[in-house]
Amino acid sequence: MNTIGLHAVGLLGPGLDDFETARAILAGTAPLAGDAINIPPVRLLPANERRRTTTTIRLALKVAEEATTDSDRSQLRSVFASSSGDMDIIDRICDALTQPEPVVSPVQFHNSVHNAPAGNWSIATRNPAPATAVSGYNATVAAGLLEAATLQQCEGGEVLLTCYDVPSMETFIRVRPIHHAFAVALRLGPVEGATWRLQMDLKGPATADRCGADELEALRASNPVARALPLLEQLARGTAGHVTLDAPLGRSLSIRIEP
Repeated sequence: MNTIGLHAVGLLGPGLDDFETARAILAGTAPLAGDAINIPPVRLLPANERRRTTTTIRLALKVAEEATTDSDRSQLRSVFASSSGDMDIIDRICDALTQPEPVVSPVQFHNSVHNAPAGNWSIATRNPAPATAVSGYNATVAAGLLEAATLQQCEGGEVLLTCYDVPSMETFIRVRPIHHAFAVALRLGPVEGATWRLQMDLKGPATADRCGADELEALRASNPVARALPLLEQLARGTAGHVTLDAPLGRSLSIRIEP
C-alpha cells in the first residue's frame, strides 16, 4: 500500500485522558498512574440525542472529536470499528428476554446495532458522508485501519477511523473478557501536511508487538482496541519505527511509521 498521512490522534483509556497528555506515558518517560477513566458527555450532539447516548457512544465520539479538532467534520468519511459493540446494551436486552414478560426498551434496541456510534457521529456533525462499521474480533484495529486506508487511497481526502470497546458485562465476561474501556481515533489523509506517514503491508502470520511498559502491556491485553498501544507508543516517541499488529484471518499488519 502507498504511504498515507496520519494527521491527528484521539485517545481515551484508563489513566489516558487524551493523546497529548498521554504522550509522556506512551513514550516511556512517565508511568501510567491509576486506572480511572472519565468519559465526558458528547458536546456536539443536541440535548435530546445526548440524553439517549450510551457509554459506548460517548467513548467513540469523544476520541473522534479529539482527532478532528482542526478539520471540517461535516465532510469527513468515517470508519467505526469495535470488536463487540455495545456490550452493556446487549447484556440488558438478553436479560430482558429471559424475564416472564420480556420487554425490550426501544431506545436500547435502537442503540444495540453495531453502527449506532457512526449514526450518532453523523447526527452530531451533520455529516452526510458515508460511514462504515466493521468488526474483526481481536484484530479489529487492523481491520479498521485497512478499511480506512483503502478508502483514503481510492478516493483521496481525509478519513476518520474510530476504534472502541467497552468492558463485558456479567453475562458475557466468561466468554468475552474485556476489562477496561478503551478507544482510539486516527485521522488519515494525504501525506502533505501530515504529522506522521504510515506505510502498511498485510503479511502472513507474525507475532504482534507488545508494549514497552508492563502496565501498558496489561492494558493492551485487556481490550481488543488497546492492541493499538504499540502503534501509539511509536507515534508518541516521534521517531521512525516499525509496528506489527494482529490482522484478521491469522495474518499480520506491518506498519512503518515516519515522523
